[in-house]
This record gives sequence, C-alpha cells and structure tokens, in this order.
Amino acid sequence: MKLLHSADLHLDRSFEGLKAFPEQVGQKLQDVNKRVLHNLIDTALKNQVDAVIFAGDTFHQSQTSIQTQAYFFEGLERLIKEDIHVMISFGNHDYYSAERYWFDFPEQVFLFEQEDVETHYFVTRNNERVAVSGFSYLHPWIEENKLSEFPRRASEADIHIGIYHGELSTNRDSRYAPFALSEMKALGYDYWALGHIHKPEVLSADPLIVYPGTPQGHTKKEIGVQGVGVVNLGNGPATIRFEETAEVYWEKTRYSLKEYRTKKEALTFLEKGLFDEATHRQTFLLKEIVLTDIEQLGEAFQIACTNGEILSYLQKKTAETGRLFVFQLSTKGESSFQKIPIRASAQLLEQLEKNYLQPEIFAEAAKELLQQPQFSKMQPIDALWREKCIERADQHIKEYFMIKEDQ
Repeated sequence: MKLLHSADLHLDRSFEGLKAFPEQVGQKLQDVNKRVLHNLIDTALKNQVDAVIFAGDTFHQSQTSIQTQAYFFEGLERLIKEDIHVMISFGNHDYYSAERYWFDFPEQVFLFEQEDVETHYFVTRNNERVAVSGFSYLHPWIEENKLSEFPRRASEADIHIGIYHGELSTNRDSRYAPFALSEMKALGYDYWALGHIHKPEVLSADPLIVYPGTPQGHTKKEIGVQGVGVVNLGNGPATIRFEETAEVYWEKTRYSLKEYRTKKEALTFLEKGLFDEATHRQTFLLKEIVLTDIEQLGEAFQIACTNGEILSYLQKKTAETGRLFVFQLSTKGESSFQKIPIRASAQLLEQLEKNYLQPEIFAEAAKELLQQPQFSKMQPIDALWREKCIERADQHIKEYFMIKEDQ
C-alpha cells in the first residue's frame, strides 16, 4: 500500500516573528496555509495513495474559525472522492472536542476521538488488510507513555501502522506522551507515523519510524522543512520519500562586507544580491540577514544597521520582487534578541503551572481581568480556557527565558 503521512500542519497558525511588513507581503502570506493544504491533497492524488494520516496538530488552536474548518473539510472531500482512506488523530494543540467543529466529519474519515488507544481496520484497493492503532489528546498535555496501551502487531492484518503524537524522551516529566524507541520497536509494527516534532527525522529504518516535520514552517526556527512523507508498505521493508508542500520558506544568511570600503558599495552589494536571489525563486522566502566585517564602513553605516534604516530600505526593495522579504537584520552575528537566564528548576515551573490550573488560584491571579464585564461576554471562563492560558504562558516562558537548574 501507499500512504501519505502528514503531521503538525497547524492550519490556523500565523507567521510569527514578523513585526511589520508591507501590504503586498501580507497579501502573500494571507492564504499560505490554505495553499499548503491544497498542495498536500494534490500530492496524495498525484501519488495515488491508499490512505492519508494526519498525525496530530492539524490545527494550531483547539478552537478554529469557520473559514479554516471549511477549507479543511473541502480537502477531505477531495480525498474521499478518490476512495482514499483518511485517519486523523488530535495533538496537544488541537486536542479533540466534538463541540468545537462547525461541520460533521465525513463518515469515511476515521477519527481517533479518545486518549485510550484504539485500532481502526480497512482494506486497500489491492485487498491488503490494514490495522492502524492510535490515540488523541483530549487536553493540552498527556504526561504518561502511551505505548503500554498499544496492542502487539495484529495477526489478521497484512500491515500494521501506529500513530503517535509525542516526543522521544527519557524525561519522565515530559508533558507530551514521552516514549522509548525500544518499546515502540518491540510492538512489531510495519510503520510508525509520528507527530509533534516540527523538524523531519527518521528515528529508525527497521521498522520505519518517522517524524515528517511540519509541512509549512511558521517561525524562523522551522527551517529544513521537507513537507509530507509518501510511504510504501507491504512489499519488503517500508520506504519513505518526502515531497515538499510549503509555499513559504525561512532562511538565515551571513554576508561578509570586508571587501567593501564605502557604505554605498555595501548597500549596492546587498540590494543586487537579494534581487538576483529573488528572481530565481519559485517560492516565497522570508530571510534573516546577519552582516559581518562592517567596521571599515564607518559609524554612519553601523548606526543605520542598528536603527533599522538599512532594514527598512531592503524590506521595501525586496517586497517589490514578490518572492523575497527581509524580516530581520543584525550585525556581527549577534541576535537582536537573547533569552533572559533565570535560575529555577523545571519541576518547580511544572508545579506552578499545575497550581494555576486550580480555579481558585487562577481566579485570584486574573481577578482584574475577570472583573471586566465585557471580557466575560466574549470569553467563556471555564477549564478549557484556563488550560489554554497556562499552555500559552508556558510557551512564552520558554521563548523569552532560559531556565537554568540551581547548582
């Protein structure tokens, strides 16, 4: 059989880290997620796959807009029309609740609707009997290893596939279904369709255990995107190849200016190089620039780098190409942002977050906000909202602070 494996699509996620951009760039980014989904469906149809697996975090939010859900359901209909089996598990971002969906999932789409592991069976066009075992998140976190719930390879199946949204970890404090590779291999499955890690990675060749990574990077850290995995199963060892589906790519490039003696020469070099690169691109590029060897160019050039003058000029010029946009510029390899170090233990942070999930403690911390009548009308004050707030706080802490264990 032939399978398309996708994970961490994050359909409703915006492009993060872009502080300001021209209107033409905004228009370019507006429908990217929709086009990526279209590319994914096209890839499945072109390869005449028997099945498509979405291995968690298809959506970035647990509650998504009507428009986002509508074009996802349209994509599902395209697959079903070609008799392609579709299986969806839900991850820590889009953890499952039936009430959140504006539309009914088609009957031909199998949903893993619970945190308990279950197994779905189907038959391919070539009469191969396939078993697919998996689970979904019903909350932002699953702290236990789920592999103990997976059945051993089904004797009545020609092919057995596992779906697992979690992280390879020996850290018992992991919140995302930590698992051990040896335990996964011991179950005897033919293929493991993983999700959660956005960087593509093959953890094992026999059996084939794969993170396909996100099909579309949404932050500057998500480089090296390879798209979706097209997997062949049933005749000998499983094989995989990646096919790109992204519409936008991120890149960080260093430019040495040591050969240039004047600011005019340096600016001309940068502008021409970026323009030449843009003319040869088929997809849109979000580019971070690091300038080195600038001391000889004088104080005015260095000030123009620091105050954003050069960045603003290059942004205007690159935006006009329609294929490239410089979103950040720094010098001497120094990032414009550094995490703030704090001394604490990861266990303490975890315990504090658990404490704030308690209604009384959360209400005390957020009492000024909760006292606003307009807010309560717009946002239900319930357990799901508390969980989402704590999840986002955890993300922001890890983004802006570097936690160092006390010695």
